[in-house]
Amino acid sequence: MSEIISESQYITVVELSKLLCVPQAIIVEWIEHEVIYAEHKQDIYYIAASDIVRAKSAMRLAYDLGVNASGISIILQLREKIQQLEALLNK
Repeated sequence: MSEIISESQYITVVELSKLLCVPQAIIVEWIEHEVIYAEHKQDIYYIAASDIVRAKSAMRLAYDLGVNASGISIILQLREKIQQLEALLNK
């Protein structure tokens, strides 16, 4: 890891778990399925603050619609691709 992790730019799994009221094991599963991205340093996962929005979307997909981690990953990737394509069309 080339950058020093700043507390203001990153949140730990424990903090995200408390913020979203989601078990830590679920968040780790999302990390493993690349739903959210994390830096791993000294046995602690650090999630970029910008991924909190993705985590909230993942939570809604999981709890409201029953989508598993693999499905969440695919849905969020497709949503991002759609947004990119819409941005290209709007240029």
